[in-house]
Amino acid sequence: MQVPLNISEIKPDALQYEFTDHEESTAVSIYVFIDRMRGKALILDTAYPEYSFRVKEDLATMGIEPEKVVISHYHPDHCSGSAVFQGCDIYAGEFYENNFFNSQRWAPQYKLISPNHLIKDGMVMTFGSFQFSFIHAPGHCECMLMTLVDHQMLHTADLVMFTRDKKICLPYVALGGSFKEHINSLERIKTINPIALLLPHGGMISGVENIVEQVDDRIYYLKRVLGSTGTLPVAACLKKDISNYSNIQFHDNNLVQLSVEI
Repeated sequence: MQVPLNISEIKPDALQYEFTDHEESTAVSIYVFIDRMRGKALILDTAYPEYSFRVKEDLATMGIEPEKVVISHYHPDHCSGSAVFQGCDIYAGEFYENNFFNSQRWAPQYKLISPNHLIKDGMVMTFGSFQFSFIHAPGHCECMLMTLVDHQMLHTADLVMFTRDKKICLPYVALGGSFKEHINSLERIKTINPIALLLPHGGMISGVENIVEQVDDRIYYLKRVLGSTGTLPVAACLKKDISNYSNIQFHDNNLVQLSVEI
């Protein structure tokens, strides 16, 4: 049985493919930007192979061929479909290697394609009518990139996440991540001042005030955990009632990473 798929046009020639696996609390999105003049597409994150195949097939019905792939970070739910786009130019952050090898270890059933282009903080790329600015945003993990589209829409990778039912996903400091860097990267979102956030997990958030509220919620949690050196229970680290949150199990993992950081 195929995972349900919803396709939305977030702006002309920019598509969100959102997959909602009922066995998972979080949806997974692949974002696609189309150059109609050349019949080419840029893929932002590939999720899992079965998801990438469906995106590639849908683009083929429109006469569109994938040309470039940007991987926000090498975690299996963001990069495992990379082999579907073998032959495309693959872009990833310059610190990708540790996570690339970790992902191979975590999910050996997938063939991962390493990048043939490395992205540094501040790099700019033009594709069709779109302009992409890339921001190194460690914290969740060391290689993570945010992508600013046309100075307006910011793909946050896993800095900001929601569940399918729009509960707040607890911030996740993964292997190689850092509480302090996670906070700094979230603060950077506010300096960029986007009008919308494109989320790999949870769709799109629009409105500057709403974005700031969501970013500050996550900063609050991270600062409470960091400031208490992990001595507070998870509920005491949350800005809202715990019923508003999901993926509470991330807290135990976060404490493991905190013990490395401090």
